[in-house]
Amino acid sequence: MKRVTPHQEEVMSNYLLRFFRTKILLLIVLAPFTGAKAQLHQSDRLEIPTSSSSSEQFEVFSLGEQGILSVIRGDEYSSSRNEKWNFVKYDTTLKVLWRTAYKLDFRYIPVMAYKGADLGYWLFAEPDTDKFLFLQLNFNDGSIDTFKGNLLSGVDVQQFKVIGSKALVSGYYRSRPVVIVHSFFDHTTRVLPGLFEKNTELNNVDINEIDGYINVITYAYRKKNCVFEIKTYNYDGKFLKKTTLSDPRYSFISGQIVPLNSDDSYLIGNYSVGCTQYSQGLYVTHIEDDTPGEPQFIEFSQLQNFFNYMKPKRRQRVLEKIDKRQSLGKENRFRYRLLVHELIQTPEEIVLVAEVYYPNQRSTNPIISGGISRPYISRSLEGYRYTHAIVCGFDRNGKFMWDNTITIKDLTSFDLQEMVQVTPVDDYFVLAYPQEGEIHTEVINRDKVVVETEKFKINPKSEKEKVLNNEDGYLSPWYGQYFLAYGMQRIGTSSIGQGREVFYINKLTYKTEEIGKVGLKEASRPR
Repeated sequence: MKRVTPHQEEVMSNYLLRFFRTKILLLIVLAPFTGAKAQLHQSDRLEIPTSSSSSEQFEVFSLGEQGILSVIRGDEYSSSRNEKWNFVKYDTTLKVLWRTAYKLDFRYIPVMAYKGADLGYWLFAEPDTDKFLFLQLNFNDGSIDTFKGNLLSGVDVQQFKVIGSKALVSGYYRSRPVVIVHSFFDHTTRVLPGLFEKNTELNNVDINEIDGYINVITYAYRKKNCVFEIKTYNYDGKFLKKTTLSDPRYSFISGQIVPLNSDDSYLIGNYSVGCTQYSQGLYVTHIEDDTPGEPQFIEFSQLQNFFNYMKPKRRQRVLEKIDKRQSLGKENRFRYRLLVHELIQTPEEIVLVAEVYYPNQRSTNPIISGGISRPYISRSLEGYRYTHAIVCGFDRNGKFMWDNTITIKDLTSFDLQEMVQVTPVDDYFVLAYPQEGEIHTEVINRDKVVVETEKFKINPKSEKEKVLNNEDGYLSPWYGQYFLAYGMQRIGTSSIGQGREVFYINKLTYKTEEIGKVGLKEASRPR
């Protein structure tokens, strides 16, 4: 037997002491988070059997605390040329409140939808003509009104909104932007002036229902420069003013207006270097009396958590490269495609959510979704791959405050649409997205991660059944801490056999009671 020298014994003792100290330290650090299991619960579920004799399509629209609206469209009979649309409103416990139906004339095709506070609108077009049909649905009692109008033949519709009793249909006519205003009452139609220009693209049509303003945001390519403009019209479509944003270094890609009063607002969006759709970062600017102030530009490299989606070694290399370039006085330019969501506004702050994506194949004209849930547009053949989503907070004075990131793994979509949903719950934000019959969640408190990413299966209503196949899963915020998960599933008691296909709607809730007891985990990168 080999004798252990005093020196070896001392070395071994020190090693064991460090080992146990490390173990104890790890237990101290990790113990609080072992109880921080996510609290996503499936409280209610609705299963609607699909019809094997007809081709059906399903939609779900969140109505907040009023409940939800489901729309099932398909042929009433196999020989019928008209398409039947069934509208059903459910309360927050998924109990039926009312049902109504509408037979759509076969000559019309659905284009897009828009949800107001108490009314929903669907836009239909007769191909190769200038004839359009508007369907208005009252969410309170299910009553339906229809309005016909003549707009423009061959308009490539990109956005559809309603302000008061007027429909705003925006898109492109002969490759130039147009915004058409149609009155439901007197059936008059007019085109907003000053928009039908070459090399100009529509960014957004923003409506201010309180003051009755229509803001059309565009960017144009002029003399190798990118010009970003906001043109404001009154309720009758009269041009009121133009606000131009320009900077010698950067180009503004998108912008959303946060009104403070009739003459004072903030504009928040993303920017690039040169006239390109590849973003370099975010910006916020104050607009007062039609004059924009000095924009605050926030490069991606300045965000504390932007690169958290990378693997640790790659992330460390990127951060070291950023530090080295900064020490040499050089700019750090990272180019990403962003799908920017509608801003989330709370009494204390403004939250911007944007997903980073890549086309699976090169596409010069990607299709961006809109409408209430998903638009009625043909799918892009290329498809899109998502890598991560960023969440950034601004105070009510427009000052940038914090950022965070959720990693999206192996998620693709045929349409470019919002996949990550962010919902304020108590003092936290729940980030979630659907993938292959599961919901991926992460909970943050501003720039800190409270609960790491977790996965939850969407289960059938009966415990005796199991999910055999998942298709087209979607997720949307509902009200408070509640989510809606919906899609197609094939379920059965055994994997042997085909089972039955259902369209499901799940009510999910995230309980945050236990989160406050377990502490917070810093997600900020070391600097």
